[in-house]
Amino acid sequence: MTEVERILDQYDRAMNGDAWHGDPVWKILDGLSPEQAAWRVSPPIHTIWDLLSHMMFWETEVRRRMSSLPARPLEELNFPAMPSVSAENWNGTLAELRRSNSDFRSALMKLSDWQLDQPMPGRKNSIYVEVHGVIQHHLYHAGQIAILSRILAADKVVTRL
Repeated sequence: MTEVERILDQYDRAMNGDAWHGDPVWKILDGLSPEQAAWRVSPPIHTIWDLLSHMMFWETEVRRRMSSLPARPLEELNFPAMPSVSAENWNGTLAELRRSNSDFRSALMKLSDWQLDQPMPGRKNSIYVEVHGVIQHHLYHAGQIAILSRILAADKVVTRL
């Protein structure tokens, strides 16, 4: 197995299944309603929806860096404004995340092992570090999403919105 194949394996485990840490991202998201995704435990705490948009931004940003595309505005897109709460907007966000996941995975598949040690265009980190950073970042936020989901399930909080 090549190093790129190992990274793809770790990415797939984090996103879709058989992850050592626990449930993968897509299993954690399964069945969440738009209202649950938009629930805010308190004003400074991000919603599940916020976290997904943030994860998508960084996954897309690293993919763009691999393609030597210009950076996008961090202040605007790192935690973008959440759209109005509706099934259509929630399903749209989930579809965008799936597309981002697919695009990121496709970019990884195009890499050769020797490229992993190369600096990311315009960055000091190697491609290897940045790609693993996306996986680590997804898992960090997956934990936050799992905790928020458990609070919602335990307290039936969404019925009090």
